[in-house]
Amino acid sequence: MRHTASQQPVDVGHQADTFTDWDEELAPTAQGRTHRPERDCPVEVALSAVAGRWTTLVLRELMSGPRGFSELRERLPEVSAKVLSQRLRELGESGLVSVERRRGFPVRSSYALTASGRALRPLLVELYATGERLLALGGGPEGDR
Repeated sequence: MRHTASQQPVDVGHQADTFTDWDEELAPTAQGRTHRPERDCPVEVALSAVAGRWTTLVLRELMSGPRGFSELRERLPEVSAKVLSQRLRELGESGLVSVERRRGFPVRSSYALTASGRALRPLLVELYATGERLLALGGGPEGDR
């Protein structure tokens, strides 16, 4: 048996719905007004798209057009073939990169950004600019300690 004083009235909404002081620029819609990371939060979607070591660099290299695996390895000589393959597979699975395989021996693959992948360009540009500002302010991984 529940205590009647502890029962909420039917018309009481969730706590997230009661806040009225949301920063409209940071959370312009209800999808961003969460109290924990949610899969459909636009910020989480964007961060997930660029997450992972080497991901931003692979995306950067594909922004100027399709590239083959060997060309990507030349442009990113420090990444191992295994990691590059993994990143390209993950980007493909998330719908950001498409792959075209050409017949012949050996089989040649060409990787290109999809429309969703190209939509990440402004984010990458802003991440770079923000990183520069943080570095200038002494921020970043070593700053503010």
